[in-house]
Amino acid sequence: MRVTDQIMNATARRAGVPVNMSLVDYLNKSQKNSFEDVFGTSSAADLTKKKEYEKLEKTAEELAKSAQAFLAEGQDSMFAKAKESGDMEEIYSHLEKLLENYNEALKSLKSSSSPLDDYYRQMLGSAAGEQSEALKTAGITIGKDGTLSLDKGKLKEADLDSLEKLLGPSGSFSEKVAFLGERIADNAGANALSYSSKYNSKGNSYAALGNKYDIWG
Repeated sequence: MRVTDQIMNATARRAGVPVNMSLVDYLNKSQKNSFEDVFGTSSAADLTKKKEYEKLEKTAEELAKSAQAFLAEGQDSMFAKAKESGDMEEIYSHLEKLLENYNEALKSLKSSSSPLDDYYRQMLGSAAGEQSEALKTAGITIGKDGTLSLDKGKLKEADLDSLEKLLGPSGSFSEKVAFLGERIADNAGANALSYSSKYNSKGNSYAALGNKYDIWG
């Protein structure tokens, strides 16, 4: 289930993510800022682009979902259950899924020529980079290409409190990743629809679309 913009913006503020940056402002600063670069005009590539954005939308939704799982609070949260039972397998399993979705989304964004997709890729990288030392304690390292790899042996050496501080609601990593996942999914869905209908290539207002899908709400 998608969270509302109000909740997403509140989450972004708590996580330290800017909420007042305009999509159009960012695109205007990009050297690749042209209507064609952002949305594409080649009808021969429309079907391919549509499928790529549909795949990215699904991946980003899964990324948001896997990150949000760590943000639950109360006795039913996975951290509370682990403290009670001493079994951390659920946390390990969810973390592996989170990293898998993160890497898939990052690779899809990297293969895109869209300045906005490149911006999202940078923001995902920043979310991980800001927590690089804490991630290392959980056996997670950042590769040269920005993807995250997991040392399961080192993960199992990490104590529960450290993992909760990194991934749980008291930290910022999962909040940022969940927030960005939602935004990436929204943007990918909008682009998939635009390529399907070819509406953008027939005169849709670039600035109006930018304002509608303002990155931070």
